[in-house]
Amino acid sequence: MFSMTNALTVSQVVIYGGGMAGALLAKALSPKHQVTLVDPNEYFEVPMSAPRSLVQPGFADGAIIPFKAALPGVSHLRGRLTELRADGGIVSLQDGREQLVSGQVTVLATGSVFSNPLMRAIEGSSIDERKAFYRSYRDRIAESQRILIVGGGPIGVEVAGEIIENHPQKTLTVLEAGPRLLAGTSEAAAEHAARFLRERGVTILTNERLDKAGSGSTDVFGASGEALTHTGRSIAYDLLIWCIGGKPNTGYMQAHFSSVLNAGGRIRVTPELQVVGHANVFALGDITDLDENKMAWHINGHVKVATHNIGAVLAQSSGARKLKAYEPQTGNPKMAVTLGSRHGVVHLPGVGVVRWPAFVRMAKSAHMLVPQYRKVLGV
Repeated sequence: MFSMTNALTVSQVVIYGGGMAGALLAKALSPKHQVTLVDPNEYFEVPMSAPRSLVQPGFADGAIIPFKAALPGVSHLRGRLTELRADGGIVSLQDGREQLVSGQVTVLATGSVFSNPLMRAIEGSSIDERKAFYRSYRDRIAESQRILIVGGGPIGVEVAGEIIENHPQKTLTVLEAGPRLLAGTSEAAAEHAARFLRERGVTILTNERLDKAGSGSTDVFGASGEALTHTGRSIAYDLLIWCIGGKPNTGYMQAHFSSVLNAGGRIRVTPELQVVGHANVFALGDITDLDENKMAWHINGHVKVATHNIGAVLAQSSGARKLKAYEPQTGNPKMAVTLGSRHGVVHLPGVGVVRWPAFVRMAKSAHMLVPQYRKVLGV
């Protein structure tokens, strides 16, 4: 049992999660529908901006947008979904109370859980706290000479690019358990990124897994130490940066909806993005079992389909509307990876690998897509 002071019943749409999928969907639905967004934080942060904000904390000023400015037509409830039930969601509020939230349509967009706040803020943090974190981490990077990055995916590569651009004198190592960097894109794009980093003094170790380190993945400000890989290699570091992927944030499904989770904890959805067996519950973003890389590129497609289909579900009383199907981007190597603010590499389907600095700056490196999302959110 839980202690609940009151139940909030929303007549139309409840969206859990204010990341890219949740915030963009709330923006798209709010002109025509009553929308409540449930998220423990008070702001939306452009997720692609984090690698730069870690090194240049002032960059976060534009990348962090208060929900009240971005979503003026949306009711924002600061809290975390802890249990999804047939009659709604149990939400843990900032003050410790619990509340039942229900609506005609439920949308799950809770994203991933990361072991530390490098890429996503701690739940319930304020804008000031998030910006203070970036300033502290900038200082931690500045005072460290030997830096070890664990993880050679897009996050690890982009963090490495930011550090070598701003601190070229540092000793930087990237440790990747797989056979190459950037496993989600083409080999040609990955090779360009690896060559770029190596030419600037970065040591890249692939097919090598971290076995032991002085600080765990949750301790982002950990002291200097020594890392050991599964091959027995020893790597001394002043700062260890964990850039490993997150896990789907779906623990709230375990009590009543575990049957719709796959072995990896992702939610099984229909082509219409409805949770399997539940026509009035939708799921978007990282938490779905869609066969595609969990990349920001795909979120706009999710939002477009979900916006139409949620409107159709809500309009059923006035006549059926055909639902649209989302086509998963299975095997699509599309990716834009920055290597600092002036360089990067882009793989575009039908075009291939684009390395031209002017194009890459225009596409992402110069701005990390912050202006694009500010425009979408109307700020």
